[in-house]
Amino acid sequence: MEINLLKPGQTRASFKVGGESMRSHTKHGSTGITMLVVCLLALIAELIPLEAQAIPIYARQTGQNCVACHAGGQFPELTSYGRLFKLTGYTMGNRAEIPLAVMATASGTSVNSKTPGTGDTYADFPQNGLVHFTTASVFAGGKITDNIGLFGQWTYEAYAQQDPNGHWAGHSGSDNFDLRYADRFIDTNKDLIVGASLNNNPGVTDVWNTFNSGFSSIGPGYVPTSNAAGNGGPFVGAPAAPIIMQLGPVAAGMNAYLFWNNTVYAEVGAYQTANRIFSFLSQGIPDSDMPKLKGQLNPYWRLALNHDWGANSAMVGLFGMNAEIYANSPDTFGPTTRYRDVGADAQYQYILDPHTISAQFSYIKENQRYSDALWDSNNPNYAGNFSNSSNTLNYLRLKGTYVYQAKYGVSLGYVGVTGSPDTLAYTSSPDGNGNPVPFGDANSTPNTHIWIPEIFWTPIQNIRVGLQYYKFTEYNGSSANYDGNGRNASDNNTAFLYVWGAY
Repeated sequence: MEINLLKPGQTRASFKVGGESMRSHTKHGSTGITMLVVCLLALIAELIPLEAQAIPIYARQTGQNCVACHAGGQFPELTSYGRLFKLTGYTMGNRAEIPLAVMATASGTSVNSKTPGTGDTYADFPQNGLVHFTTASVFAGGKITDNIGLFGQWTYEAYAQQDPNGHWAGHSGSDNFDLRYADRFIDTNKDLIVGASLNNNPGVTDVWNTFNSGFSSIGPGYVPTSNAAGNGGPFVGAPAAPIIMQLGPVAAGMNAYLFWNNTVYAEVGAYQTANRIFSFLSQGIPDSDMPKLKGQLNPYWRLALNHDWGANSAMVGLFGMNAEIYANSPDTFGPTTRYRDVGADAQYQYILDPHTISAQFSYIKENQRYSDALWDSNNPNYAGNFSNSSNTLNYLRLKGTYVYQAKYGVSLGYVGVTGSPDTLAYTSSPDGNGNPVPFGDANSTPNTHIWIPEIFWTPIQNIRVGLQYYKFTEYNGSSANYDGNGRNASDNNTAFLYVWGAY
């Protein structure tokens, strides 16, 4: 995951947590991906006879198949039953004897073009064509009492950080965390669910998973791995994203919610830095390196109207967040950047065996305002952060999916990012001689547009194999020569093959 809180909105993040990048030691990329396919098919052939007893923690607790909670078996997209399970605090069913589950992903990528570059192909495209173990998670949770339940995830990234000698090492830390208290009041006139949550990510509490699924920083896919296109190295970074999608590694929140008659949903929350007593909620980031939220009341809110009828379900909603980040982070003094995010979203599902159809939409408009010191060119301490006193960022995500027999699926996603031009926030990052480096932004905008088709196969409910393709029609404000050094948006097109498993 990447987060850029000190210079918000930059296309290449400056604060990196558990990102996927490693130096390549092989030139045989296509051979590696071929070998991955062969190994995956062999593994699946061995696992198929295990049938359905190999299921994650909540399925063991409720006695239900995974497709009861997840639309077409797509984790984490929830069905109506799955939303009810989460809203009632993960307490339905019997407490599991061993409330643990595990998940892992292996993947390989291939970027369309490796030129032009800095002259060091391995450094410029560190994972291109490699097959590797990507990430693994341990889950703890489920029913604690009749009213209290937990979703806790601890994640290990295999290639997360590099020492001065160039050796790579893994990184682990708290990932998504959602500890809930919930109660339900039912009579002939009403069905009311009320609850509260301690969590570490605005949106992790959301039961529709439209704007912040927690698994893909670049697109609306549900693959539980780091940004697929980011495996291309510095050339193919995730586009700029609103702060509401970036706070997961460093935030701690307390939220309260209600759901009335399976129709009206309302939620409010307040977030602060996940340090001191809340340090267990951060993604293993030392306090000395952590960007700092100002105060304890950075508000988040969510409203939604839901309607279920027959095999259909639909939702329309609004959400938003205000947050303020210290520019001197990790220190808590001096100028700040103030964010105001307002979004709209919708979801539709049709689930009737053997067919599952779903569609999601989310749009976020962000206003960023900077303390005078951050954009005033006469201030020698902060000159160079921003050329404007304020900027805007617009983030659109769309996704449509069809799944047959909860096994064979296709989807099409789209990401569109636009924003204010800012010659300092979106910079071409000149080298020591004043020349732009190849992964720069010569247009000084975050404008990026990506289409993401995918095909996937779920031979058993806890194994998924998929192939995504990231097609860039615009990157950093242009379809051609976006870096001022001859690289085109289409050069970043990336094929991403993965296998995902959970038990």
